[in-house]
Amino acid sequence: MRSSVAALVLALAVPPVASAQSVPAADTIERVLAVVDGHPLLLSDVSDLERVRGLGEDAALEAAIDERLMFQEASRLAQTEVLKDEEERALAELVERKPILREQVPEAGLRRILRRQITILKYVEFRFRPQLRVSDEEVRAAYEADPQAGASWEAEKEKIRERLERRALDERIEAWVRELRSRAEVRYVGREAGSGGP
Repeated sequence: MRSSVAALVLALAVPPVASAQSVPAADTIERVLAVVDGHPLLLSDVSDLERVRGLGEDAALEAAIDERLMFQEASRLAQTEVLKDEEERALAELVERKPILREQVPEAGLRRILRRQITILKYVEFRFRPQLRVSDEEVRAAYEADPQAGASWEAEKEKIRERLERRALDERIEAWVRELRSRAEVRYVGREAGSGGP
């Protein structure tokens, strides 16, 4: 009796070779795409970002690395704490704009992306926005250099100022990301040399 029970347990635990061969190959559910400063960046994180931002695979991987680096620095400041109502509002706005994301990305993934991006935006506003100074002379020069400027100076000057500030802010962010990348240790996993990545 005891040996027959043991044989049954063994039969259930170790399936015969024939049935093991009939099992279809498993799909990759999760894997590490890169290691950023010793922390793994997972396929699911990159795929979620790819869907949310509408990027290609390689662009999503690079964006995920950049966001990881920015978030690591940004989250050190108390001023970048994400409040629950900010997260809820951002989630509601995102799924209203792109309802398909509810089916494509788990809610936990959406919330993770939104918390990271809100943290980064708060950091940018705190660290870089106060440094932006666009003079009236720069605005006037941009207005006069634009052959398409049909409206009056008074009607256009604030739009031009906003455009110049946005451009200056973009340049600061790009410089910040380059600095973060230069200090970071980023290792791509499963890529052959020269197959992508910086």
